[in-house]
Order: sequence, then structure tokens, then C-alpha cells
Amino acid sequence: MKQFAIVFILVMVTSTFAANQAVITTTDFSSGSFSSLDLETNTATNDYLRIHSDAVVRTYQDKVYIINRLGQDNVIVLDKDNLSTPLIQYSTGNGTNPHDMAFVSESKAYISRYGHTQVLIVNPVTGDSLGAVDLSTFADSDGFPEMSQLTLYNNRLFVVCLRLDQNNGFAPTDFSVVVVVDVATDQVVDVDANAAGVQGIVMTGKNPSGASQRGDKWVLSTVNTFGDLADGGIEVIDLGNLKSDGIVIGEAELGGNLNFLAMASDNKGYVVVSDANFANLVKGFDLTTKTVSASLGGLSGGYVSSLGVFGTRLYALDNGSFSDPTSGGVKVYDVNTDQLVAGPINTGLPPASIAFIGTISSLQGDFNGDGVVSFPDFLAFANAFGKKAGENNFDTKFDLNGNGSVDFPDFLIFVSSFNPTSSG
Repeated sequence: MKQFAIVFILVMVTSTFAANQAVITTTDFSSGSFSSLDLETNTATNDYLRIHSDAVVRTYQDKVYIINRLGQDNVIVLDKDNLSTPLIQYSTGNGTNPHDMAFVSESKAYISRYGHTQVLIVNPVTGDSLGAVDLSTFADSDGFPEMSQLTLYNNRLFVVCLRLDQNNGFAPTDFSVVVVVDVATDQVVDVDANAAGVQGIVMTGKNPSGASQRGDKWVLSTVNTFGDLADGGIEVIDLGNLKSDGIVIGEAELGGNLNFLAMASDNKGYVVVSDANFANLVKGFDLTTKTVSASLGGLSGGYVSSLGVFGTRLYALDNGSFSDPTSGGVKVYDVNTDQLVAGPINTGLPPASIAFIGTISSLQGDFNGDGVVSFPDFLAFANAFGKKAGENNFDTKFDLNGNGSVDFPDFLIFVSSFNPTSSG
């Protein structure tokens, strides 16, 4: 009966929750704008509103959040059905340089602040402050921990602290660290009871620039120093066991400095690589076999500002080359074949960051790893529905929002990626 009930609800709400749109910040590094992309037709609607020249976009349920970084230090909230008119704009504090947002619910979110010692806690829709989490003990000698990427898992917030020396050209210090925060209490979790003080997860690599979560694994691309093309790599953080699995694939194998990263499945991902000639390439990799694929075709060789995966499509934000700026735009690849299937799609100003409306991560719900969310995944989810942490056969991969149980909010996340007509 449980499966039949879920099937009925699935039929009723799939069309409502199916996401078919991307939102994209754009910039020429002196001005910024905001565009959207219809994922069915690969057509863009450009310049909804002017934003900061240094901004990133995040989505949660039916809201879009534009994070205006250093120089504006605020968040713009938009409704997905009206991207031209902000619902509200609120400050994160002058000079705080907000970098990322992680959403616990419609009424609670965390904002990392690169230029501050505290993670801000807010009602993301209204901007009302709900407090802060002090990370000053993780700062390096300049007094700031340089907090950046965020993710949530199993009622815990994970915060990357780059720990760069702002008094020495933002050079990496002795280590970067992932700080763990209990979402229920907003207190920092000590991951090593045998060491003095409150400890975070010390990373093997330094200065991570890209991040992508797949279930209980957080995959980070670490660059360390830009002058050395072989001192970074792709590192995996085990969110369930609060430890680093170390660098799985090094920069030497990938062929240069690493930047933005996106995972297409639990094992397969893509990363932006800057080679010895400063050309930007996008290469595929496999965490299990530790192999690297050939560079994707069709890129300009110029700056690739971000990557995003939705369903079976990879979206590469190509800024074009100096010799041919028109070669830039959004370029769409099939993750099963690595072939270019659309683009370049013009976004007005060059594209900068991307997020997808109606989904929380790049393909949550692909439990069997075949690159699509379809009926086999539904049957697996239905069998897991109702299980709670501590019970027999509870599997964290079905707990999509990390609240300790496989329940209706997880089902809504699953539905947002469900595509019964896709054959992969």
C-alpha cells in the first residue's frame, strides 16, 4: 500500500515540482546582470535586473537567492515566477563578503562570510537574523578563517575554512579545514576528542575552489598555490564519518590548477582545469577508477566561470576567449557521451554562476547511479520510505535533506528530479 500511495502522489505532483529552468548570474567584471535558461528549449531570457559584478546564485524551493559579494554585501530574494522584481534585499554586514548559503528550511539558512569570523544565521526569505556561529578559533594569523563553501548533511552544517593569509597575498597557510556545526544547537562539533580544543576536519589539500555534494560525500577541488600545477587535487570529505578520504586524483593527473567542479553521479564528475598556458579546460573524472577523461570539445579555451549538472546535462559557463568573445556562452553537454548538444547560448553579459529552480542538488534521487532519476530509483525510495536513523535498513542516501528520516520532504526533493520518460 505504501508504494501505491506514493505512486498516486507522484503522478499528481510531478508536473508541479519538475524543474526546467536554470538561473544564471552574469558579469563583465565591472557590471552584473541576471538571466534564466529554459532547459527544455535551451533558450535564455536575459537581463532581468542589474546586480553586483561579483555575485553568485543559489535556489531553495520556489525562491532564488542572489548573493552579492564584497562591495555590496547583501542578498537579493526573488520568486521563481517573477525574476525581475526582488521580494527583499538584506545586508550581511558591511565588508563581510558573503560567499555561500545553505538552507535548512524556508525559515532558516546559513551564510558564510569570507570577511568575518562568524557564519550568519538568517530567515532566508525575510533576512531576519537568527544568530551566528563563531568560527574565530579556526582563523589563521590574519584573524579570519576565510569561510567559503557550505553543505548540509545529517543535521550538520559543514563549512570550508580556506585559512589564507590576507597579509601575504592570500597565500595558503598550514592547512584548510572543514568545520562541523550541529544544526539543532548551532554549536561547533568537535571531530577529534583526543586533541585539545574543538577540532574540525583537517583537509589534505589546501585552498578548495569547487565543491559538489553526493549523499554523504562532499567532493572538493583544491588548488593550493596557483604557481604550482601539481600541488592540489580532488579531495573527498566523508560527511558521515567526519573525516577526509584525502586527495583521490591529483592535479598532476588532471593537468593543471583546479577550479570549479560538478558531480554527475556518485563517482563521475567534471572539473575546470587551467593548464600551463592558462587555457581553461573541462575534464571528466571517475573517483572509483581514479581516471581522467579527455577535455570536453567545443570550449573557447578562455575562462570557464562555473559548472552545473542537472539530470543528464552538464552546463559549462564559458566566458569566451580574448580573440573571440563571441565563442562564449552556456555550453550544454550530455554526461553519458561527453558530447556538446547545445550552445553557446548567449546570456547577455558573460555567464558567472548557475543554479537550478526546483532542485536542491545536481541529481538527488539517482540512487542506482545511471545518470537519470526514474522508476528504478522510485522503487528503491519507496522501499526506504518511513525509515529513521538507528533503525535496521536505514540508508542515509535516501535521506535527501539529512534530517534523520526518509519522509515526505525527501519525497518532494526526489520528485523535483524525477523524469519517468528518460531512458538515460
